[in-house]
Amino acid sequence: MADIIPPPLREELKIAKLVQMGELSYVIKEPDKQSFYHFEPAQYELMSLFNGSRTLIQVIELFNLRSSEYEYDLEDAEELYDSCREFQLLTRTRAEQNTALLEKISEERKKKLLQSQGSALFLRFQLVDPNNFFNKIIPKLRFIWDPRVIKLQIVFVFCAFLAVLFQGERFFDDFNRVYLQAHQHDFGLLSIWLIALFAIAIHECGHGLTCKYFGGDVHEMGFLLLAFQPCLYCNVNDAWLFEEKRHKIYVAIAGVWVELLLAAISGFVWLIVDVANPIGYVAFVLLTIGTATSILVNLNPLLKFDGYYILTDLLEIRNLRQNSIAWFSYKLKTRLFRMDEEAPLTPTTRERHVYMVYGCSVVVYMFFMLSFIAILGYNLVSAQFGFIANLVFIWLVFLLVKKLTGDWGKTLKNWSREVFWGSTLRRKLSLVAVVLTLILMVFWQPRIRVHSTGAVDAPTHIVYAPESGFISQLAFDNQRELIGQKNQPLITLNSYELELAGIELRSAENMLIMQQQESLSADDAIESQRLRIEQSLLNEKLLSLNKQYTSLEIQKPEGDWLVDSMPKQSLLGRYFGSGQPILTLVAKKQRFIDVIVDQRDVYLISQGDRGLIRFSGVGPAIYDAHIESISPVAKLDGIEQSLIVRMSIMTDNNLQTPPLGLSGDVMILGQPTPLFMHFVHTIRKILRADLWL
Repeated sequence: MADIIPPPLREELKIAKLVQMGELSYVIKEPDKQSFYHFEPAQYELMSLFNGSRTLIQVIELFNLRSSEYEYDLEDAEELYDSCREFQLLTRTRAEQNTALLEKISEERKKKLLQSQGSALFLRFQLVDPNNFFNKIIPKLRFIWDPRVIKLQIVFVFCAFLAVLFQGERFFDDFNRVYLQAHQHDFGLLSIWLIALFAIAIHECGHGLTCKYFGGDVHEMGFLLLAFQPCLYCNVNDAWLFEEKRHKIYVAIAGVWVELLLAAISGFVWLIVDVANPIGYVAFVLLTIGTATSILVNLNPLLKFDGYYILTDLLEIRNLRQNSIAWFSYKLKTRLFRMDEEAPLTPTTRERHVYMVYGCSVVVYMFFMLSFIAILGYNLVSAQFGFIANLVFIWLVFLLVKKLTGDWGKTLKNWSREVFWGSTLRRKLSLVAVVLTLILMVFWQPRIRVHSTGAVDAPTHIVYAPESGFISQLAFDNQRELIGQKNQPLITLNSYELELAGIELRSAENMLIMQQQESLSADDAIESQRLRIEQSLLNEKLLSLNKQYTSLEIQKPEGDWLVDSMPKQSLLGRYFGSGQPILTLVAKKQRFIDVIVDQRDVYLISQGDRGLIRFSGVGPAIYDAHIESISPVAKLDGIEQSLIVRMSIMTDNNLQTPPLGLSGDVMILGQPTPLFMHFVHTIRKILRADLWL
């Protein structure tokens, strides 16, 4: 190796100085693979001495002679030389050039075939190379980055969002029309998605044009699957070559700013065009999506989007996310789990603080965000597809968690083995704990519990008018309690129709008596027979009329009731047609509560089971209840079904009768069941074992 003559660095390499926290380093871009490499000043100085004529020993001697701060030995120089060859930074021979050309052609062919790059959670598909197009249009757009124009843009965006703010009520109405009712219209969700892709394309062009404006190249734009979510991307890695930190920040924030400008323009359009018009519809979607994605997603430093790169440039820390997670993981393993672990890196005091804060924030944020997404997705799959689909979904989530957590599964496994099986005493204690747990699971039989909520209701009795008439008497007081003797009618009606019918029947009866007397005097047997038949029919009508008269006095129902209707003064003298409801009676003390029970729980309970109810606003008292009936709810859309369980509330003299409409928490106590069956039920409920398909 000492006799090797290293060739010089390739002329087409792009080299830039990078100063972070006062420390100098060099960034070298390899143009064929669009790769970037960082080197320390001593490494770059040694590499710059490669000229194709000096041997590696001569390069080392010359470097050590010139440098008073650094000194290289042969081993370190050989390692650096091997890295340069691996990264293809050195001038290549004809054969190496041909090989590199074939590799480049192969890579370009793969990109043209939309072959993905990256991991399962981060797949990239290159679509175009926009560099030449940006070269053509950038001279015509340079005025956009003029400081005076930037100030005008800021005023424009501020005025637009201020104008939208004053139209708050209209904004929320249109938001409901566009988004919450999108599924009710043909292609509603699809149109929103396509408009969002357009906004993202403008966003990425903002990054690319700003990178080109400050001297970088942009050779890659395409389609991205980020955690299976379709996106667009623009590769602006040339920003790493910018020596000015603010230029890097401008490139990172350009996409957000362009999207905010688009949202501001769309806001003014929306103010003058209703969303019922396609132009107003597109403008409103661009306004909401441009604002939401910019502020909530792209500027979020905990996600690896624009806000993250802005933060890394401000802190001047490379690989912030990767290093922070590695350092936080290392601290968890060594401090919390007391494990012997070698530090993954050697950060400064400042970097340690940054890594701990940022790493903890990322882990907590990603945990809650992914948990929310997983629960949301699971509920959707569970409600639509059932048990088999749930198992597939859980398996996919397991693979995703395994991918994201890296070696933490192995770490926890080793830690558990050490804690519970690390010595003879620990093994004995663990076995005893397992045996006691099994005994407890089998022989302890607590009542299985089903929880729900409901509102207090009471049995009701509706009193209908038996005949048409006017109310003349009511047997209840102003406190709506029934009064009078038990045999006293609750309601008395006067019916003028029945009185007229009675007068007509009595007149007909008198006429019939006169006709019968005439037939007897004339000794007309046939006429007398006809008149007797008419008399019989008339008697039946009179008997029916008497029953109708009797029904005008409506008797009190059995039980203790309260009147739930209009005041007494409003009812007296009021006319009711036959069959119309007059009063609603509510049981004075008897109460029940209807609760909704999921179909996954209904097999655990049966009629007569006991329950406990705690009402809000009635003090600490617990009311006893028992299941009176179980009946299905009217059929719902989809496969999810529920059942109504009616529970009769038991009250005594020590507890006040709960008022109607009062909500309460209900706990239904099923039959005593071994403890392990409680866990089986929970697993069945989660996996939706009641829905196989």
